[in-house]
Amino acid sequence: MGPRSSDRGGSSRCFAGRRRAPRSPLYLRAQQRRCKGRGLRRLLELELKNGVLIERVNRFAVRVSTAGREVLLHNRNTGKLGDLLVPGAEVLYVERRGWERRRTSGVLVGVAVTEGDAALTDPYLQARSFEVAWESDLISWLSGWKLARREVSVMGVRLDYEIASASDGRGYLELKSAVFHDGSGTCMYPDVPSVRGRRHLMALERLAAKGVRSIVAFVAAHPLCRRFRPCEPCDPELAELLRRSAERGVEVRAVSMGLRRDGAVVLLSDDLPVSLA
Repeated sequence: MGPRSSDRGGSSRCFAGRRRAPRSPLYLRAQQRRCKGRGLRRLLELELKNGVLIERVNRFAVRVSTAGREVLLHNRNTGKLGDLLVPGAEVLYVERRGWERRRTSGVLVGVAVTEGDAALTDPYLQARSFEVAWESDLISWLSGWKLARREVSVMGVRLDYEIASASDGRGYLELKSAVFHDGSGTCMYPDVPSVRGRRHLMALERLAAKGVRSIVAFVAAHPLCRRFRPCEPCDPELAELLRRSAERGVEVRAVSMGLRRDGAVVLLSDDLPVSLA
């Protein structure tokens, strides 16, 4: 099913504008819509095509049927995605320019989960959408904090952001994709064991011990999510480490967002409830 006309409208408080495109070619056709008010909170606008999933070929590629042909799409989410990438699922993707000369015709960005909405599976789009929300003052727990640097090496790991506040100094923020949905309103991380995720948490814990603001934020990019919790069966060591890190001063946050069929990435909640029990 194509985009519904009722989804095309935007809030009068929003303005559309072009920004410098990130390095990834996926964003070359992305138009960002920044919303200063609460309103609709549309973060990105994408030119989407849809298809039906045939199979996941490997960690990085899926085979899709679209417009009477079979194509390969690049999948940049290396998680298991077992609840989403099932044969017959409707998928949404951004077509690459000159796809006829490429091995993959586009980039997988979402999987439809309701009549009008999809899970946003692409971690790069999740991060960019989060940044737009942050820059637009839509993340309440980052009020007064600015993005100082991306991909910062500290404590032997690379964290997503160094953040800065005029009154409170500096801090660090790591984003994690939590698109795994349990079927009852909870999004979880990880869906496979993550040694890298554990290393990030340990680094944040050491930073917090030095009095530095340290945050791990989970992007619940599924429109049916109402809360976040760690996936204990998937990685019990990480779940326990997350609880310990929270006790030792690491902030555990979650935001939720979704992808509409008209191509809009929408912020649903800037402060999703978190359960560590």
